Amino acid sequence: MSAQLISAHRKRGSPFEGTTVFCLEFLGKMNASPRYYSNWQQAVQRTRDEQGGLLHLSNWQVYSARLVSTTISSVALGPYRGAFYISMPTGAGKTTGAIWGMVYVLTENPDERICFLTPYQEAVDRVYGDLVARLGADVVGRYHSAAEVNKEAELAKQVVILTHQFVQANKGRLDDRTLFIVDEAVFSTGEASLTLKDFAAARDWATTNNVLSGEFVKLYSFVNGLDQQVHGGGPKYVAMPSDADLSFASTIAEELHLPSHSQTIDNMEVMSAVQLFCQALLNGTAFLSRGDKFNNGYTPTFYAAVLGIPNLEKTVVLTATGRLTYDVAGRFTLTSSAGYFVQPNYKNLRLVNLTGPKFNGHYKTWGQAQIKDDVVTYVDWVIQSVAEEKVYLTVPKQVLDRCLMGYFADPSGGKQELPFMVERHGKQIWVSHHSLSIGSNDYKDCDAVIYLFDDHRPQEVCIQRYHTLTGEPITDEVLEAVKGKLTGAYKKIKDATYLENMMQQIGRGRMRTYSEEVANPMTAYVFSQRAGLFDKLADQYPDCKRDELLYQGIAALAPKGRVNRILQYLRQHGAGRDVPADEVERAVGFPLRRVGSALEDNHDLRTLGYVYKKGGKGRGNMGMFRKVGEPTKP
Repeated sequence: MSAQLISAHRKRGSPFEGTTVFCLEFLGKMNASPRYYSNWQQAVQRTRDEQGGLLHLSNWQVYSARLVSTTISSVALGPYRGAFYISMPTGAGKTTGAIWGMVYVLTENPDERICFLTPYQEAVDRVYGDLVARLGADVVGRYHSAAEVNKEAELAKQVVILTHQFVQANKGRLDDRTLFIVDEAVFSTGEASLTLKDFAAARDWATTNNVLSGEFVKLYSFVNGLDQQVHGGGPKYVAMPSDADLSFASTIAEELHLPSHSQTIDNMEVMSAVQLFCQALLNGTAFLSRGDKFNNGYTPTFYAAVLGIPNLEKTVVLTATGRLTYDVAGRFTLTSSAGYFVQPNYKNLRLVNLTGPKFNGHYKTWGQAQIKDDVVTYVDWVIQSVAEEKVYLTVPKQVLDRCLMGYFADPSGGKQELPFMVERHGKQIWVSHHSLSIGSNDYKDCDAVIYLFDDHRPQEVCIQRYHTLTGEPITDEVLEAVKGKLTGAYKKIKDATYLENMMQQIGRGRMRTYSEEVANPMTAYVFSQRAGLFDKLADQYPDCKRDELLYQGIAALAPKGRVNRILQYLRQHGAGRDVPADEVERAVGFPLRRVGSALEDNHDLRTLGYVYKKGGKGRGNMGMFRKVGEPTKP
């Protein structure tokens, strides 16, 4: 940042001068008296005045954006160190606050080198435009595959805006950055799933073109030996040997520059995945899965993932729905500013629990005539049943491809860009799938979102994600417990994955915009075949209306498991009060000591607004579900 620009910022007064202390110490007290509340109002108005009015933002959004800005400045300038995350819903002002924070950081420290990562090209262009208007094109750079710019010149600039994909394909190019602001860190993970055939193809390419051929031959020999261990009913999972000589992997990961060989590589995706696998080998975040038996045999698959943020000690993650995952991972810390953030109210959101028939088997089998017809019949009933005329509909990709393309009569045969719009039963339907990247504002006028069928992920993906985010090595000891259902942290990651995908997709509609802290009116219709998942989803939206739409008289699935039964009782009978443990025991019919450890530090319980305190000896020391207070609204 130029000295002239810094001087100009200081002359006119940075809108964030002194706000770190203000937000992190003073904001928590702002409702203690009318004087504090008045000062909060003055601070918001001052920000409006200094930023040209901000008429497109509500007071709540200005307030939220300030918290983001001060968190970023605290990580960049002190006293914070480590990977912090900020959890606010889409539309709260995270990106706006990030822009303010970057400007302030450069004002205070002209030597800071910043990288902003986002999953979306359109977001790169938007953030770039806003920062250039404030800092100048000589300070701010951007790069993505569609940007017609000089890559080297852009990367040399003090602030660079990139997509997550850049990180994995350009190893080492961001090592000079001293501050990272990351929109959804889970998208920064490079993930690979490879079979022995893929490694053989990589070896053949290397030997044919004489590119690190010795290293690739050793790599194939290494994975082939592991592959042989799981054939014929061997262990379900195998961790990578910790005592193996991995010098070949180090050379492939560190020295191979794939773009230099693009003319000779037929499948760049496989080669990139093989290189990422080598990096994961070195990190200890790769493992082998025997896979499921199919056609009288197994297809062993190597899983690997690498978190592509070079400097976690100075990283701020922005997330709309990922708090569950980051809490489980533990490597990321929720900022202290969370205690001052006012969660939005969803009193205008109507969540409808759809019932339906049981669709057996995996999605990949649903192309069979009978199941396909049942799926089409059900989807058609749902579309007929919703009252809204502008609807965003999302299903698993395999369901869309195998069952519904004919029903929707997509004129491109499914080749056009999703979501595509069709008309059914007098309604405009934007058709999408659960795996589509999230973030667009194009559907913010949709009065309803329909979410059908759960976003199933193999348990290998949950293992992979947990270790990538935590940085903990994958060992045979930790895999030993994973023989059937996922347990412990792995199960928490799996549960979080289901919920967060729902929340990402539901956030496409009108509820993504706010009048002050109140989400706009919208209806979300949800069909899940996992008992209790709808209730956990509804718990994420304070004060939302819950409703039910029955298909052919089929009742909703009852919650399974003891903890879920306890949660259900508190939803229905808690009424915002402390609930004695013995009252819950009488209602559910079993002693709570059997699930005491599962109730301690339980995220679903905290989401409901409760913490569980075990009972002790003596009168007056009974166990209790205590109601936890929320931040006071400004």
